[in-house]
Amino acid sequence: MISALIDAEIFDGDRLLSRHALIIDGQIIRDLVPAVHLPDDVEQVISLKGHSIVPGYIDLQINGGGGVLFNDAPSVDSIRTMGNAHARFGTTAFLPTLVTDNFEVMAAAITAVQEAMTSNTPGVLGIHLEGPFLNPAKRGNMTRARCADWMTKRLRSFYHSLRA
Repeated sequence: MISALIDAEIFDGDRLLSRHALIIDGQIIRDLVPAVHLPDDVEQVISLKGHSIVPGYIDLQINGGGGVLFNDAPSVDSIRTMGNAHARFGTTAFLPTLVTDNFEVMAAAITAVQEAMTSNTPGVLGIHLEGPFLNPAKRGNMTRARCADWMTKRLRSFYHSLRA
């Protein structure tokens, strides 16, 4: 269904527009037009009664939210909880982020994100792994033992298990 959202202040990324309409076709934003020039195929006009429309935030590093930390509970439920917690503040898309951890936790986090994306969990774009490929001299507060050497047998095994 093609809808027009009207009677709102619309921020397009550069300007704050009034007396414009946001044209939506299903879940896709199709156009932004002056409200007096609605397309002929609009089936529904919705007044937002003076509210605002702004782009959603994309957060490339969410370690947790809603009382959960991704490292402590790398699961689809945790990802949903984190997404819901951040959505309240305008985040519409995000990368669940895992701080450098052991390979088992990394594998569980990757699997959880794959499952979240397959099940269309709202907002999940992929995963952000902080390490383990860190320069040990510049690892910040990361544990040295969790900084991987590219040539280790375990790392190669981990890589091949993910490709399977």
